[in-house]
Amino acid sequence: MNIFAVTTSYTFEFALITMIAATIYFFLERYNLSDEYKPVSTLAILTTALAVVEYYHMRDFFSLENLSKDNLNYPTEFRYITWLIATPIMLYTYFVLTKFNKTQKPIVILTISLNFLMIVSGYFAESSQLNNVMPASFTYSMFATGFASWLGIVFIFSSTLPKLINNENNPNNLICLKCLSVVQKLVTYGWAIYPVGLFITFFDSSVETALTREIIYNFGDCFNKVGFALICFACAKKLSKQTV
Repeated sequence: MNIFAVTTSYTFEFALITMIAATIYFFLERYNLSDEYKPVSTLAILTTALAVVEYYHMRDFFSLENLSKDNLNYPTEFRYITWLIATPIMLYTYFVLTKFNKTQKPIVILTISLNFLMIVSGYFAESSQLNNVMPASFTYSMFATGFASWLGIVFIFSSTLPKLINNENNPNNLICLKCLSVVQKLVTYGWAIYPVGLFITFFDSSVETALTREIIYNFGDCFNKVGFALICFACAKKLSKQTV
């Protein structure tokens, strides 16, 4: 049996089970948050629950029987529809945690706008590459646009937000900065694996390379969605104790 097919199927199951467990955890632990920070729990639940719904609809594709076929119809649309909804929720979770959704609305709008541009550009790059419906120049320009948008988000989380937190006279600044340092690494290194997964298919159109991309996406979804939500949730628990 094809090792790429087996690995793809098993990583899919691992990601699905992990995100189900995370959703249940966020729901059961919600009572540990103060009312002020319960919206963080709601957003964390939405992040992982949306991924569970997405993976449920993709389960037929990732069965070993289907992955062993020569001609595969990849679930590109399912992934990008969910990313289009889930990734802004992920980013907004940190803004709610720090109250920037109320005090720094221009930064929030800019970040979410860059995120939408990143996802939409990534979709056009991947779909045009898979279906060969557009010239290579279009594919590469869309990839570059999405990549630049991601770099903009990285800059905001690594440079702009730390300055905004330090400029605010808030006793919880240290907790928010510690949370931001981890979130920033996720946005930088965790999100970087998505363009890597797409980029490798530009040079090799084999089934093995395409399945490698799907493996990368499976790990990426699990690591980033659960990780981002878990970090913000843990920070919300610490902040809740400060309000008691």
